[in-house]
Amino acid sequence: MTVAIVTADDILDAAQRRFAAAGVRRSTIEDVAAEAGVSRITVYRHVGNRDELVRAVLLRVTDRFLQRQLPKLLAAPDLASALRDLVLATVRAARRDDSLLLLYGSEETGASGRPLPGTTEPLIDRFASVVTTLAAELPGGLSDDVSAADAGEWVLRIIISLLTLETSRVRNDSEMARLVDTFAIAPIVAR
Repeated sequence: MTVAIVTADDILDAAQRRFAAAGVRRSTIEDVAAEAGVSRITVYRHVGNRDELVRAVLLRVTDRFLQRQLPKLLAAPDLASALRDLVLATVRAARRDDSLLLLYGSEETGASGRPLPGTTEPLIDRFASVVTTLAAELPGGLSDDVSAADAGEWVLRIIISLLTLETSRVRNDSEMARLVDTFAIAPIVAR
């Protein structure tokens, strides 16, 4: 008899499938365990409690998204363009992918504009890392008084605002790009 070895990634894959099918709120540890073909205790041992499971899935989704975006961002002509593209691509992706949208504040936290509890600092770190890479590789730079950590936090705040602030005004892509360039990116890049 062959025993399958289950990894934390296997459980996170099962959780992501379950969240996509039933939503995060309606998914229990038992549901994820069944999806993964393991016991509840295996989920707890490999990933932790439900909150830790949700956080792990959603941060992994963000990591994968940012890894896919980085080559595109590095092809931008300058840092300001790359940061604008990062904001707009993240907003578009979050609106298409419920897993990302949940991370930035929806089903679990309501339309509060707050990321899922326990994810704020890890998200800032992830965006700061991307900003650091972009600033090192692309022409232009951050303003002298803006650190990569500050810029990462600012970019995240802009993304959350764009995802959670409801308005009757509909903006096309070029209008949104102009707003992001003017009010979100210009203040943090070198002039």
